[in-house]
Order: sequence, then structure tokens, then C-alpha cells
Amino acid sequence: MYKKTIILFLGIIFCSILHAQQKDLVLLTIDNSPVYTSEFKRVYLKNIDLVKDEKQKNVDEYLELFIKYKLKLAEAQKLGLDKKESYLNEFEGYKKQLSSGYLTDTKVSESLIKEGYDRLQERIHGSHILVMLKPNASAKDTLLAYNKIVEARNKIIEGADFTEIAKEYSEDPSVKNNGGDLGWFSAFRMVYPFEDAAYTTNVGDVSKPFKTRFGYHIVKVNKREKTLGEITVAHIMVAFTPERTEEQAEERITEINKQLQQNVSFESLAKQFSDDTNTAVNGGKINRFAQGHINSEDFEKVAFGLKTPGEISSPVKSKYGWHIVKLIEKFPSKTFEESKAELTEKIKRDDRSQLITKSFINSLKEKYGLKRNKEAISYFKKNVPETIFKENWEIPSNDKTLEKEIMAIGQDSFSFMDFATYINNSNQKSNYTDVSIFLEKMYTDFESKNLLEYYEEHLEEDNQDFANIVAEYRDGLLLFDLMETKVWNASKTDSIGLKKFYDSRKENYVKQESYKVLKASSSQQSLIDKVKTLVISGKSVDEIKKEVNVSDEQVVLFSEQELVKGEDPITDSFSKEIDQIHVFNYDDYITLIKVNEVLPSRLKTFEEIKGKVINDYQEDLEKKWLESLRKKYSIEVNKKTLKKIKKQLTIL
Repeated sequence: MYKKTIILFLGIIFCSILHAQQKDLVLLTIDNSPVYTSEFKRVYLKNIDLVKDEKQKNVDEYLELFIKYKLKLAEAQKLGLDKKESYLNEFEGYKKQLSSGYLTDTKVSESLIKEGYDRLQERIHGSHILVMLKPNASAKDTLLAYNKIVEARNKIIEGADFTEIAKEYSEDPSVKNNGGDLGWFSAFRMVYPFEDAAYTTNVGDVSKPFKTRFGYHIVKVNKREKTLGEITVAHIMVAFTPERTEEQAEERITEINKQLQQNVSFESLAKQFSDDTNTAVNGGKINRFAQGHINSEDFEKVAFGLKTPGEISSPVKSKYGWHIVKLIEKFPSKTFEESKAELTEKIKRDDRSQLITKSFINSLKEKYGLKRNKEAISYFKKNVPETIFKENWEIPSNDKTLEKEIMAIGQDSFSFMDFATYINNSNQKSNYTDVSIFLEKMYTDFESKNLLEYYEEHLEEDNQDFANIVAEYRDGLLLFDLMETKVWNASKTDSIGLKKFYDSRKENYVKQESYKVLKASSSQQSLIDKVKTLVISGKSVDEIKKEVNVSDEQVVLFSEQELVKGEDPITDSFSKEIDQIHVFNYDDYITLIKVNEVLPSRLKTFEEIKGKVINDYQEDLEKKWLESLRKKYSIEVNKKTLKKIKKQLTIL
């Protein structure tokens, strides 16, 4: 999937509108097929800011990449890959995904984005009561559930304790433990109807009953408070692992904390000793976050409790291990514009999206003049039997009513029979027990489905922006199929060729000399001198720790590591002889290194380095393949035109 993403991206970079009938200068031809200056300039200017390699910003270098891309597309079409059923099916799938961005009500979406932003500026502490109800429950079951939640609310309004009523009435499984208390939450943390009820209820009040996909709820708002914006912190983490008990982790974090109290650099300690490898390389720095975004309330409480940049916490325990937290910076809440893109994506995954879809469907009804056909709904309610939930309805073959038009969308017409067939083919029948409710839902779905399909089918004709994007993905997928056929599959299946490739380039797969060492670090020279004396005397690490780490002010951190020449910078600071002891300053520490073993440089085995060999083999196959394409297809570049383009792009 990763390769496919890369190819699609390249497709977007190099795709052009192939059918544009523009009268401009021809920049180049590939087998007499012209490529115009307007096309090259468009893709160059569109994507130049995305190119990180400065060489590729050079017009000549970029043209070379462009020609390679064009050669691959020419080969793909020559091989008929654009006619393959699998390719066509996959392209249609991507086209459908792309069209989803155009099947939306922009105004409603903007309104919901702004609402979500405003709500994120506050968080709510709430409690709730839930009476469960299936989404497609009968009218009878719905009324029973509603009456039960109303009864619970009335008791609370009359003075009963919310917690006690929650334990009596709520069907939320967690109520036994929390009495309905949900803790703190903000926007996008609950299903939208629940969030909406919570944010429109005053502190101390209980909402009116409302319905979600889980059933009927009431929510009591206990507290509201402004959110605290975002912070950036760094941390040092000692993780709980199968090899390290919680007691050992606490002992380790205590040792590190003592080093901090001796003014040893936080960043240096994080780099050397933090178990969070993702942040350790950056001195323990975690990307900025808001309340509720870290999966540890204890960690967040300590982090947001720090007041000034540079302030360091005492050790704090989470379910993952022990941490020491350092405040780097506090940020006010993001502005609306800063948050807009992120909120847009959240809304796509949220219940709010259903509101947007509903609004868009209504706009299509207006666009195509579609009215709800009450006559049709009445006909089906009279004729569809209750057995529909167990077996298909036997549609009358001689009923002329079924030939009537139920609705028309643009040039397409749909009959009563079309809807009857849709009903029988529905896979939702098992979710219902009431025929009338089922038919109302089916008619709404039938109407919406055909509206969206008609609009989507004609989208490429009506929207040039969508047409351009579709063309980009069409070529990107084609290129992926080609690369898979010519390069990637070949490297996977050609085991003999892969082994020969490895044998011919063994000098590229050598592991450099490495050293197994004992490492001891401290901020105090006297402690390291003592460690050196004890190491020379033959004491074990455990024995040395007991003699050296005797107080909070005297701590040495020990570790045993394998250091690789050329990869670990510290290897430049000591000689490589076994049993040699070296003391030097490294990364704000006085560090002792004792070389216990020297592992000579060696050739990595094929199995050990197979992944890299495959990657190198693929690059070699692609290079040779492109050379063959250059011989297969004639390429002519108009040098005068290229010179003009360079001048124009330089000015721009």
C-alpha cells in the first residue's frame, strides 16, 4: 500500500490534461506524440514547492523526471494495462472515493466546523442516564424507552439524587462503578447528539430526553471550564517491561531524578536513558497537545500543572511507566483558521457528517425538482406483507401500478417496480419488525441513493476540477500497475537473480567493526575516577553500583551497549582495544568506556540484509528498464522551446 501511495503521488505530480486542445509550442515528442509547453509549465509550477531535492528544481533535471514518467505511461498503454479489468475496477473505486469530497453541503459543513471550534474552547464534566433502544425499534418499544427516561428525569427534577436514580434506571454497563459520571469531555469526544445536548444545557441542569444510536439519554452538566490551550513538554520515561519490574523502574527514575537535581542536562538524560525511543532522539520532546489527547490523566495533570518554561516535575507514574516531565512552552488555543483543516477531517468521521449528507440530499432534491411520492408510499404500505422480514415479497406480476413512475432525476426515470426490487434486495430487513417504519426508511434510502448516483455519474462532465483530479489518479494507478509488473514483482519472484545481485555487490553489505562496552556516566569526575579504580580491580557492575551510588548526590548511570564504528559518534572518542578503559567528556557527562569485546567487520548474510538487497535490486531493475524504454521510444526535445521555458520559469 505504501508503494501505491507513492505512485499515486507521482501520478499527481506528473499527470497532464492529455486531451487539451491548446495551440502552444511543442516541447517534446515521444514516438511522435506531442507534449506541449503549457503542460510542462503547469506541472512544474504546481509541484515545485513539493520537491525537496534542489537539483530537481532545475528545469533540466525536472524535465528528465518528466520524460521518465511519460515513457512509463507510454509503455503502460502499449501493454494494454489501461484495459485490464482489475485496473478499471480499482480506478472506479478511487474515483468513487474522490467524488465523496464533492458530495457535500459546504454551508452546513462550515457551520458545523465553527460550532465544533467554539465548543472545543470549553470542556464539560457531565453525568448521564441511558435507556437502551435498538436503532430500528418498533413504535411500542420506543414509547416504553421514552417513558422510562422521562420518569427518571422527573424524579431528578423533583429532588432525587442523580447518582441514585442513575443506578436505578440507567442501562449503561458502567453505571455500577461510576453512578453515571462520565468525567470531563469536550467536542468530538461523544456522539454528536450527546455532545449537542451537553453543550446546550446549563451547569446544574438536566437536559431533556434525547436519542442517539444507543437509545434515550438525559445528561446533567456538573461543571464547565475553559480549556487550557496546548503545551509542549519533554519527558524521560522508564517503561514497565517484562524484564523490568515496577520497583526497578521506580529505582531507575529516582537515579535519573537525582542527576537532574545535580543540574545535569534534561535533554542529555532523555537521549541516553529514556525508553520512549520516538522522543528520546529529540531530548524527550513530545509534539504539542491539548487536554484529553494523551492517554494518561495523571501525566496530563502534571504536565498542565507546570507553570513556567523549563520547570521540571517530580517523577509521575502512568500505566506505561515512570516519567519526569519538563515544560517547554505553553500555547493559547489555536485560532479558527489554524484549526479548520483538522476539524474538517474530524467532522468527516463524526455523526455530524450525516447532517451534512442530509442537507446535501435536500439540495439535490431541489436541484432536480424531486417531490416525495406519497401515493407510492401508501401503495407499498398496503401491499407489502409482514412476511417481508422473513422472506422476499412476491411482487404481483400483473399489477399495472408497478409500471408507474415513482420519481425522475434528470434524464433518468424510476418505476414502482424499481422500488419493489430495491425492497426485496435490502439487507436491512432483519433490523426491523414494523413494516411501515421499514418502508419509510427504504423509500428515503432509495431516493437518496439514486440522487447521489445520478449526481456522481455526471460529476466529471460538470466539474472541471474534479475531472482534472480523476485524470491524475487514472494515470497514477496505471503507473503503479506498470511498476508492479516490470519491477516489484520481478524482484520478489526472481530469487536466483536476487542472490546473484547480492553476490556481485557484497562490498555494499558490510557491517562495520563494533564494540561491546561497559558505559558509566556521571556529572562528577570523582565518581568516575572511583568507578575506574573498581573496574580495574575486577569488581562486577552490581558491586560497583553498591559502592558508588551511596547517596542522592552521588549517582552513576551504568549500561552495557554495542557501539558500531561510523554509526555511533562516541566510537571516535576511545581506542578499540579489549579491556582498555577511557574517560572523557561526552554530551555534558563525564563518561567511562571499557571495551569488553571487539567484533570485527563482517559481511552481512543474505538473509540478514535481504530487505535492503531487494530494494537495491528494484532500483537496478528500474534503471536498466528505463534505459531500454529510451531505446524503444523516440524522444525529441525542442531545444529552442526549452530555452524559452527556462527563461520564463526563471522570471517567475
